[in-house]
Formats: sequence, structure tokens, C-alpha cells
Amino acid sequence: MNPNNSDQFPQRNESDRYEQILLSGYTEQEIKEMQRLMKKWDKATYPTLANSIVDHADRHNFQDNYLKYLRKAANFNKKGAKKTKLLNGTLRWNKGTEFIIERDNKIVSYGGN
Repeated sequence: MNPNNSDQFPQRNESDRYEQILLSGYTEQEIKEMQRLMKKWDKATYPTLANSIVDHADRHNFQDNYLKYLRKAANFNKKGAKKTKLLNGTLRWNKGTEFIIERDNKIVSYGGN
């Protein structure tokens, strides 16, 4: 079963070092929230979903606050945002200093310009 398309929480993978980085230091309640928010993401070209989120969050200066990154991405308001079609059916939405990139209604990246 593909956890990206499931209504279930992504299965925790103890051998995924990126998942360990992503979830480290959070309470069980926060981890459940993170898993719920992760369902909105696409792993894209990364080996795992956690790898994708950690890499994008780190590149956009959210290292050590992955929950905040997931929340901000999930709360991005597309109303009034400029939409640009990219390759492979990917869409980029820009609004103010923020952007979000999606494919098939799943988040691929979020950050600031």
C-alpha cells in the first residue's frame, strides 16, 4: 500500500534515518499531527517521504522545526496566488514571499522566495 495515497497514517519506518530526524523530539500527539500533515505530501523523486520533507524543510530554514514547516505548507492559502504550470503536471503557486509546489494535489515543496 502506498502511504501517500492512503487515508491511514504513513507507517513508521524505524530504519529510515530521515524519519528519525523528522520525528525526533516531538511528543506522540505532535507526531500524530505530523503524520496527518504528511498525507498531503508527495515524496517526488526522493526515496522516502520523510527524506523529501527533511530536505525541503532544511533548504527553507525550518531545520529543527519540521512541525512548523508542515503546518505552514498545509495552511498555504492559494486564494490570490499566482499559478504557474511547470513540467510533469507540477504547479507552483506564489503569494507574497511564499510558494508551494504541487503535483496531483500533493505538496512537493514549500518555502519562501
